[in-house]
Amino acid sequence: MSKKPVQSNTLFNYFTSPKTPTSLRKKESSVEIQSRDKTPSRKINTSSSVSQDESDDEVPLPTKRRCTALIDSDSEPENKSPNKRTSKSNSPPSKRQKLNYSDEESSNNESSPEKQTTDSSSKAEMSRKLLAEYSFSKTDETVKINFNKPIKMEKSTNSNDNLDTSWTHEKLDFLKPENIRDAQKRKLSDPEYDPTTLYVPKDYLDSLTPAMRQWWILKSQNMDSVLFFKVGKFYELYNMDAVVGVQQLGFSYMKGEFAHSGFPESAYGKMATMLIDKGFKVARVEQTETPEMMSERCKGLRKVTKYDKVVAREICQVTTKASCVYGAQMPEARSEVGTYLYAFAARVNPDNTSRMGVCFIETSIGKFHLSEFDDDKHCSKVMGLFVEYPPGLILIERGANYGPLKYLLNTQLKDVMQETLASKTQFYNAADLLEKLFSECYFKDKNGEFQWPKMFTEVADDCNPKPEYELCLKSLGAIHSFLKRSYLDIQLFSMGLFEKYEPPNLKSKFDISHVERDYMILDYTAIQNLSLLGGKGTLQNTLDFCKTRFGKRLLPQIICKPLCQLDKIRLRQDAVQELFDDPKKLDACQQVLKKLPDLERQVAKIHTYGNKFCVTNHPDGRAILYEAKAYSKRKIIDLLKTLKGFEVSQEIADIFHNCESRLLRKLTQFAPNGMNINLTETLNFFKQAFNHDEAEKEGTIIPKRGVDEDYDEADNKIKEINTQLQTYLNEQSKFFGCQVTYFGTDKKRFQLEVPDHKAHKADGEYQMEGQRKGAKPAKRFSTSTTKELLQKMLKAEAERDKLILDLNRRIFEKFSQRYNEWQQVIHCLALLDVLCSLAEYACKFSGDICKPDIHAFSIKPFISIENGKHPCVANIENFVPNDTDVGVKDKAPLLLLTGPNMGGKSTLMRQVSIIAIMAQIGCFVPANRCSLSLIDRVFTRLGAFDDIVRGQSTFFVELNEASMILKHASMQSLLIIDELGRGTATHDGNAIATAYVEKLIQMKCRTLFSTHYHSLVDHFIDNSEVQLGHMACMVENEDVESEEVVTLLYKLSEGRCPKSFGFNAAKLAGLSEKIVARARELSKAVETEDKYRFVFRKVFATDTNIKELIDLINVLEF
Repeated sequence: MSKKPVQSNTLFNYFTSPKTPTSLRKKESSVEIQSRDKTPSRKINTSSSVSQDESDDEVPLPTKRRCTALIDSDSEPENKSPNKRTSKSNSPPSKRQKLNYSDEESSNNESSPEKQTTDSSSKAEMSRKLLAEYSFSKTDETVKINFNKPIKMEKSTNSNDNLDTSWTHEKLDFLKPENIRDAQKRKLSDPEYDPTTLYVPKDYLDSLTPAMRQWWILKSQNMDSVLFFKVGKFYELYNMDAVVGVQQLGFSYMKGEFAHSGFPESAYGKMATMLIDKGFKVARVEQTETPEMMSERCKGLRKVTKYDKVVAREICQVTTKASCVYGAQMPEARSEVGTYLYAFAARVNPDNTSRMGVCFIETSIGKFHLSEFDDDKHCSKVMGLFVEYPPGLILIERGANYGPLKYLLNTQLKDVMQETLASKTQFYNAADLLEKLFSECYFKDKNGEFQWPKMFTEVADDCNPKPEYELCLKSLGAIHSFLKRSYLDIQLFSMGLFEKYEPPNLKSKFDISHVERDYMILDYTAIQNLSLLGGKGTLQNTLDFCKTRFGKRLLPQIICKPLCQLDKIRLRQDAVQELFDDPKKLDACQQVLKKLPDLERQVAKIHTYGNKFCVTNHPDGRAILYEAKAYSKRKIIDLLKTLKGFEVSQEIADIFHNCESRLLRKLTQFAPNGMNINLTETLNFFKQAFNHDEAEKEGTIIPKRGVDEDYDEADNKIKEINTQLQTYLNEQSKFFGCQVTYFGTDKKRFQLEVPDHKAHKADGEYQMEGQRKGAKPAKRFSTSTTKELLQKMLKAEAERDKLILDLNRRIFEKFSQRYNEWQQVIHCLALLDVLCSLAEYACKFSGDICKPDIHAFSIKPFISIENGKHPCVANIENFVPNDTDVGVKDKAPLLLLTGPNMGGKSTLMRQVSIIAIMAQIGCFVPANRCSLSLIDRVFTRLGAFDDIVRGQSTFFVELNEASMILKHASMQSLLIIDELGRGTATHDGNAIATAYVEKLIQMKCRTLFSTHYHSLVDHFIDNSEVQLGHMACMVENEDVESEEVVTLLYKLSEGRCPKSFGFNAAKLAGLSEKIVARARELSKAVETEDKYRFVFRKVFATDTNIKELIDLINVLEF
C-alpha cells in the first residue's frame, strides 16, 4: 500500500528539487497506517501564492507542524521572525542506538532495519575512519566515536516517525566503505587518509539544490563534526547528523526523503553542550547574508548561476570538550574544572627516553602553557602533567615517532580523545608557526603596532626559534592550526597569555648544601597511590571548601606543589591559624567569596566580546542572528555581573583591615600594604559610563557624555541640527503669523504644518506635501531648507547608530584593556579562597588537629606524629590514631613494618605521607602533635599489577619502580614501600628485599617499609639503623586452631609480629574450613623444615660455641 507525498516544512521544500518528484514510500501494513493516520494533521493550502523558487533562501511558506524539541528560552517571540514555525515533540528522547551502514541494505530489505551487515573483514577495516558512521561506546563521562563498526540506520522509536528509515545518504555510492575517499581522493587504507574530509563527486553536487549543495560542501570539509546548519531561525541537522540529533538529543525526524531534524536558534547552547559532553565535535554554521545582501552580491557578478542565489553561510565555531569558548550563545560552563587541549612534539632517543615539547590550554580561560623537557622511558613528567591538568583532547603528528608516549596514549589514556594532524600543513614546525603568528597580527600594542608577548622573547629571536625550544613551539603550532580550523584562534591568541611550564626535575637528587628547592616533588605514581586528586576519598575532596570556581581550580595545583621554603610555609600557616582562630572573620570572607561569579572565565569571555580584530575578521562578526537582541542582553549581563563581582570583592579589604597575618594582608589590602588593587576608580568609570538598568533591559549601551568621544561628537551634530531646526521653525512661525509645527516621521520628517487660514502666505518656495482636514484643517509644506536639514539629520543619525552598534564592543574593549588589573585581583582572591578552605577544613574536622612544627632540611631528617589519623577516611570518629616516629632521637630513620593482613599497614604508610604533604602546603593536620624536617620528594611503591601490553610481569613492574626510587631519592626524601619482592618466589623475593633495605639504610632517608617476610625482619633485628614495628592484633582461642579468632587493633606497636595471620584473612574471604585446615598443616611442615635447615647450618658453622649448640638443640624440641 502506498501513501501520497506529503508537503513538508519550509526547509525541506527548499532542499527538494522541483524536477525530482518525491518517491512513494512503502508501509509495513495497512493496519499500521490506519492506526498512525488517526492523529489529525494540519492541512496546507496548496494554492498559496508563495514562490517555490529554490534560489530564494528566505521565502516564508505556510507554517507546517514541526517535530522537534521544545526548549525554554529567553528569546524574542518566534512570530516576529520571517520564518514562523512551531516546535513540538511528541515523544521522550530516544534511547541510545547503535548506527550501522550496510551496503547490503536496499529497498528490498527496508522493512528489516535490524539486519546485520555481512561485509568482509577487509571492508570493515576500510570503513573504520568514516566519521559519518557513528557508533558509541560509553566511558566514565564521554561517549567516544568508535570507528570499528560500520553503521546501520535503526528506526526511531518516536511516535511521529512513520516513514521508513532508508534515507538518501544511505544509498550514495561515494559513502559506501569501499568507495570512501578523503578530499584528496585518498582511500581509507592510505596512511595519509584524512578522516576530517570527504570526497563528494562534482556531478552529485551539481544535482543538488543550492542550499543542500552548500551543506555537502561544508560537511565534506568537516566530516568529524556534527553540523548545526542555520536556516532562518532554526539550526537544521541533515543526513548522518540528523541521526545523531534523533538518537542523542531526542529529536524527531522530519518527513521527507533525507534524514532531517533540528531545533530553534535559542536552544543552541543546551543542544551543543549535550553533544559536546558526549564526546562529539559540533560545528555551528551561520547565515552571513540576508536575502537583500545576496541580491546585491548577485548584481555585481558577470554571470549569475542558481548556486549564487543562496545566502552565504560560514562555519563560525567548532567546539569540542577541550575547546570550549563560552559566550552569549554558550553562556555558562557546567564544571568549574575544565579539561585541557594538548599537543605534543617528541624526539625519541635510542634508549627510549624522549625530548618532549608540549603546549596545553584551558580554552575557557585562554592561557597557553608551553614546556620542553627530557622525559624518561615511563613518561613520568608527562603523566604528572596529566594528573595536574587533565587532558580532554590530545593532538599528535601523523606518522611521527612518539616512542613511549604513543604506548601511554594507547593504554592508560585510551579513553582520552586524540586527533592526528598532518605534518607541516597542520602540525606546523617552529619557524612556520612564528611566521604565521607574525602575519596574523594577533599581538598588537595600544598603538596598533605588532608586539610579541613577553614569553616569546625567551623562546625565539623574532621569527627564529631558539633550538632548545623548537619542540614546544612546534606543539604550539599544532594548537594554532587546530584552533584556526575551529575558528577560535583570534579569540584566544589575541589575549596574549603565554606562560612557561616548568615540570619537576625528577632526576636531580637534592643537595642540602647547594640547592634551594621551591616545591616538593610529587610524581604521577605518588599522586595516584596517595589519592591526592579527584573525587570522593581524595585529599582534594577532603580539603575542598572553596567558594569560588577559580579557587577550586587553584586547589589541586596547591596540593601538587607542596612548598619547600620554610618562610613561605609559615606564612601560609599563620594565615590559616588566624582564620581558624577567628571564625567570624572566616565566615564574613567566605560569604563575600560565595557571591562571586567565575571571574576568571568571565574576564576571558568579555575580552572576546570587545576584540575589534575578532569582530571584523571572524565569521561571527558577519553572522545574521535572529536572537541578536537576546545575545546582546546576555553580553551586557555578563559585563554587569562581572563588574558587580569585582565590586563585591572590594569588601574583602575591610574584613581584613586589621589582620596580623602578613600573607592575608598581602592578599587583601591595597597598595602599598598589599597586592590587591583598589578598583574604585575603575568601577566608577563603568558605573557612570551608561545606564546599567536601561542597557540590561534594551540590550544596547547608550553612553553618558564624556565616556566616548566619537559618540559625543555624533550626538553634538544631532543637537546642532535640532537647534537649526528650531531656529528655522521660529522664523516660519513669524513669517506665517501663527504657530507652525513639524510633522512626519523617519524620511518624511520636518514638514511644516501651517493652519489652513494662514496657508495662503506660502509662495513658490513652499512645496505642498499634504493636508489635514477636520476641525483644525492645515496644510503641510516642505522647503529646500527642511529637505537639507532632513538629509543632515539622517546622515548624523546614521553615523550615531553605526557607533551605537559598535559601542557595546568598545565598552567591552575598555574593560579588557584593564586585563592585568582584573587578573591580579583574581589571583589574590583565588589564593585567599584556598586559605579559607584550609581553615574551614581545620574548623570542621571532628577530631584533634594541630599546626605542624616544620624544620629546615636536616642532615638527620625526621618525622614525628602523635595520634595521627588518615585525613580522608569517612568515619574519622572511629578511626584508630597512631604515633609514628621516624628518625627521632633514638628512633631509626627506617621503620620495618609487619602485621596481619588487613591490619592497617598500607593505611598507616599513606597516612604519614599525606600528613607530610598537608604540612608543607600550610595546612593543619589531623594529629595531636606533628613535627618534621622538610621533605624534598615523596616516593611510593604500593600495590601490585602487571603490564601485559609491554610484556612486563608484576614483579618486573615492582622492581622497575623500586629501581627508580634508588636512582632519584635523596636523604631528604620520604619513601613508602609496600611488600617489595612479593611478585616472585619467596626466597628470591626475600633476598631482593633484604638487599634493598640494606641500600636504604646507607641512604639514611625516612622510610616506611612493610613486609610479610619474617626472615627479612630477623636479618635486621639487631640493626640499630632499623626500627621494627607491627600492627597489633588480639588472638583468642590460639590453642584451638579451628576456633582461633583474630581481632585487628589497627595500632602500631614496637617490635616484630610473630606471624601474618594469613589464615584469618582466608577465613574472612570465605575459604572453606577444610581448605584452611589443610593449609595450616602444610604451613607447619614448611616451618619445621625451615627450622631444621637453620639449625643444621648453625651446627656446622665453624664459629658456633657449645652454649649456642645447646640452645639450638632446645629449639628442635626433641
